[in-house]
Order: sequence, then C-alpha cells, then structure tokens
Amino acid sequence: MEEGSARGMRRGVRAERQAPIEMGRCGVVSSPTRVGHAKLVVAAGLAFVLASCAPASTSVAAPAAASEATTACPTDAFDVFIERFGREIAFQELTTADPLVIERYDAAAEPEPRRVVEEIAVADIAWPVMPRLDPDDDGRRTHAFIPTADGRMEVHVRWPDTSDQQRYVFGRAPCWQLQRVIDDSI
Repeated sequence: MEEGSARGMRRGVRAERQAPIEMGRCGVVSSPTRVGHAKLVVAAGLAFVLASCAPASTSVAAPAAASEATTACPTDAFDVFIERFGREIAFQELTTADPLVIERYDAAAEPEPRRVVEEIAVADIAWPVMPRLDPDDDGRRTHAFIPTADGRMEVHVRWPDTSDQQRYVFGRAPCWQLQRVIDDSI
C-alpha cells in the first residue's frame, strides 16, 4: 500500500485512484472525467436551447383542452354534489366560497335582535359548516332543496317546533360552491 493511501485510510477517507491527466488541444490540461462532464453540460444546454426555439402550438384545441381541465367540476348534478358536501369535510373546505357570507341574528342586540351579515375567511370557519343531511337520531330534522330564480340552490335545514333553522345557498362559480349561510335561529 502506498504511503499516501495509508494516510487516507487512517483518517477514514477512502483513497481513490485519480484519472490520468491528458494534454488536450491548445495545450489545455484535462482529465477524462472533466471532458465527460463538459460534454454533458454542452448537451444539456443544447437541448434547452432547442426546446425553447420550438415553434409555439398553433392548434386551437390545445388551449381549449387546457381550459376545460382547469374548470372541470367534481359533478354537475346538485343532488350528487350536496350528498358529498354534507358527508366530507375536506370537500366542504374545497367548495366553499372565500370569503363565506354568513347572516345571523344577534340575540343580544338592544332593543331587539337584529340581523348581522359577516364575511368570514375560509381559514376561520369552524368545520363542518353544514350538517350531514342524513336523518338525525330522532328523525325530526328535515331538509329541502329549493331552486331559486337566479339558478342557485338553497338547502333548508329545520328542526320542527324550534327556531333552529338554517339556509345554505349554493351557486356556480363555475362549479357548485357554498356561497352564503343564513341562520334564522334566535
């Protein structure tokens, strides 16, 4: 074993055999590994230049397909959408307007309760924002889907014989999303 190699082994460094140095053109000293690396860098640069010089697509179908892909909605059928919305909190978070408009009554207002309208950022909403639409344990809670004249859908959730009543307003932007919550409870 050579003396230099033994010293490298003692320090925990593996001794490697160096490639022979060759005299290149124009008297430049180079090693085979440097030449290989230089060829790789030149090839990568050439590939980049050629790719950037490629002609732009003149097809009208390509941008249209890209546009459709970015606006693809999970579903167009409201009954399928609302069933998933009520069941999955993560889906609620994705399909709720930011900010969400919430209307409610301030029962502590004087001289009488008054309606309060707030815009709440999605990050500040307590989830789930709407209960599941399955029948509750005692079967009293009811819900109804009401289409509006402007193309929106309202989901009315009511507990009979109480003031606990909410309306959830959904619209397309471009997909179905919860846009407003109206809490008529006092």
